[in-house]
Amino acid sequence: MNESKFKRLVVAITAGAVMLLIFLLIIMIYQLIAISAERAEERELRAVVEQYMALTEDQQKTLDARTSRQWIERRARELGYVYKDDVGLVSQE
Repeated sequence: MNESKFKRLVVAITAGAVMLLIFLLIIMIYQLIAISAERAEERELRAVVEQYMALTEDQQKTLDARTSRQWIERRARELGYVYKDDVGLVSQE
């Protein structure tokens, strides 16, 4: 192998290695951007989940309060229902 052929081979190998390095670097940068975007989306989704969990908890408290006997009786009285043994106010005319 003569010297000019050897130099061309070294240049070709070097150029191939540089191109491979650039290609791998581009892929790495793309992956870092993709990972960053996924993490941002995950944080956003976690915030939404926390918001809905708080809303669900609040609704559960409301449901628990409104299924209590006291709430049901009060609401029934607002609608005009009374117990048989209730003492009503007698209107004086």
